[in-house]
Amino acid sequence: MNKLMLSVVAALAVSAVPAFAADMPVKAMKAPMAAPSPWDIAFGVDFTTDYVLRGVSQTNRRPAEQGYFEVDYTATDWLKLYAGLWGSSLATYNAEAEIDISGGGRLTFGNFGLDLGYVYYYYPDGTMGGNAYGSFGEFYAKPSYKIADWLTIGGTVDGGSNFNNGYLITGSKTAYYYSGNAVITLPFSPAGIAITLNPEVGRQVYKCVVGVGGCAPVGAYTYYDVGLDFNYKAITLDLRYWNTNVSGAFASTPAWGSRNLSGPTFVATLKFDTTWSALK
Repeated sequence: MNKLMLSVVAALAVSAVPAFAADMPVKAMKAPMAAPSPWDIAFGVDFTTDYVLRGVSQTNRRPAEQGYFEVDYTATDWLKLYAGLWGSSLATYNAEAEIDISGGGRLTFGNFGLDLGYVYYYYPDGTMGGNAYGSFGEFYAKPSYKIADWLTIGGTVDGGSNFNNGYLITGSKTAYYYSGNAVITLPFSPAGIAITLNPEVGRQVYKCVVGVGGCAPVGAYTYYDVGLDFNYKAITLDLRYWNTNVSGAFASTPAWGSRNLSGPTFVATLKFDTTWSALK
């Protein structure tokens, strides 16, 4: 009897071991997280009622379609290298299109940022005809500083020695511009829409003497603009007022209506911008 009882108890004990082991918590092996890629691609498209560059319409006060893509490489936590293309339709008396080829580096130190680079303005078929523009390049520096979460100030210094390949000014081809701007985030965001105010003022300078050897319509001029941006995720609506202190100095050809290209104007632009990493 005792032997039988011991045998039963032993059998029960042995049979209980697997159930007890199965109930023991087991720590899952976690796969190490892959490091984020230093490479990324930014891209977007714009639809605007007028392509205005430094206060002067490039499309004879007509709409334009624009687009870009940019390849980014994060070299360190303070340096990002980039190269990209940006394109826009134009008034065809200048050229069929404008294609900007750019490259440089963006440096970040705390709240301070600095974008240093070079851009080449390429105008397909833009060297044909007396009113055509020539392709040319410029160096630029764009510093910025974040003063507060709602306020960032910045500026641009941009110039080169072959402006429009001599088609707009002869003798000296040197031209440059400088500007200051701010991004002011308003303290309300209805339905998740961020609203920012973006004022800018700039000065375009042509190093030549008006009326001597050929020059731009003016030796220098000041432009200013102020925009109100409505941003929701990847979509932005930019409503902007432009003007210069030389209204009427720049005009389209008589065949294109002799339009005032440097006067006051209101421009609406719808933008879509995202990155490859944001789509993953």
